[in-house]
Amino acid sequence: MKLLPLYTSSIDYRESKCKREKGELFLKRRSVLSITLAVTLGFGGILTNVQGVSAANLKNLQDEQSDVINKRSNINDSIGEKDNQISEIGDRQSQLEAEMKQLENDIADTDKKITEKQKQIKETKAEIKKLKKEIAELKIRIEKRNELLKERARNIQQNGGSVKFIDVLLGAESFGDFIDRISVVSTLVNADKEIIEEQKADKEKLESNQKKVEIELASLNGMLKELENLKADLKNQNAKKAQLNKELAAEKKHLESEKMSLEEEAELLKAQEIALQKAIKLEKDRIAEEERKAREEAARIAEEERKAREAANANKGGATGPVNNNSGSNNVSKPPVSSGLFSRPANGYVSSGFGGRWGALHAGLDIAASGPVPIVAAASGVVSRSYTSSSYGNVVFVVHHLNGQTYETVYAHMRSRSVSTGQTVSKGQQLGVMGNTGHSYGQHLHFELHVGLWNMSKSNAVDPRRYINF
Repeated sequence: MKLLPLYTSSIDYRESKCKREKGELFLKRRSVLSITLAVTLGFGGILTNVQGVSAANLKNLQDEQSDVINKRSNINDSIGEKDNQISEIGDRQSQLEAEMKQLENDIADTDKKITEKQKQIKETKAEIKKLKKEIAELKIRIEKRNELLKERARNIQQNGGSVKFIDVLLGAESFGDFIDRISVVSTLVNADKEIIEEQKADKEKLESNQKKVEIELASLNGMLKELENLKADLKNQNAKKAQLNKELAAEKKHLESEKMSLEEEAELLKAQEIALQKAIKLEKDRIAEEERKAREEAARIAEEERKAREAANANKGGATGPVNNNSGSNNVSKPPVSSGLFSRPANGYVSSGFGGRWGALHAGLDIAASGPVPIVAAASGVVSRSYTSSSYGNVVFVVHHLNGQTYETVYAHMRSRSVSTGQTVSKGQQLGVMGNTGHSYGQHLHFELHVGLWNMSKSNAVDPRRYINF
């Protein structure tokens, strides 16, 4: 039998009992307070740690997405500039083609005028030939008249010198004879006068015709020479414009090639932006999941505290601490290939390393093997692009966000692809089959690893052997 202490009075007994009950209540409350404080501090610490690390990772992803958006915006601006330059060259080409067409019309018109002048020269030469014949005939007539005049002069000389027409008239024997003599004298005088006038007229005509033909022929030859010079000048202008048009076409082709490269880079950046957006969503989902787990852990601890409090109430013998029911943390799944950040993307031997090759940077490793060799993701991530490239062939780009750092891996020259753009892949998941597509010489995988996002200059490329044992 349990003995009670001896009290001097019933009042003392009641006061002692009250103090004892208050002491037990204080101990219980202190135990509950300790448990509650521990739960609160523990949950707060878990949440603070989760939120701090996750916020940093999320900010890194968002910063990288902003950087990609800015780069794509700048590239789109560059594409717009190239479009303007191409449009300006197109306008200049149209103008040149119009000018060349006009020059060709001018050349054709000049050819027509040259043909007309050549025809006129031919006709003028024919006319000259005819005039030469007429001149020859005129010379013959003039010669005959000269002979006639010479003959008459000889007759006069043989008859006694110069003839005085007055003596001829006074020598008439009768009036009828006088009249006859006047008629003869008049006829002779008129005949000599006509011969002289014809001689003079023929000479003037000869000189006029010769001068006219010479002037006309010289004029025609001058015009023909001018037309030939004009044609040569027009051809020279047309040749220069044709050369300029050829240079513009080459420049336009170069700009179009640069534009295509920029468009391809813009597409890759857009794919990276989408992949980062998906990675941000995955990170937010992961944060929400971590917070959910933290809340579940806090609820579990609170439930244990409640059970401990109920046990303490039932036990009356003093305060008890919370039950330490360590259930352990969630098991994190292990990578299926290796425990490092990255694992081998394919079986085979390294046929070409990272570094200088053929005067340029070989921005990855070449892994060669025969047969249907599977290509797998070196780490978990999001497929930023899966397509067929003229240089890479069948290629897959995967963006990874590991330990707060963004990476991007490239798997090129595959025979076939088994993932699509925007798809989430896990470490070791098959992406395709090794092949020999694009600019490739023999079956192999060209594997690139970029610390940061892939870019056209491949400035972020590193030797994969820094992260993976081959």
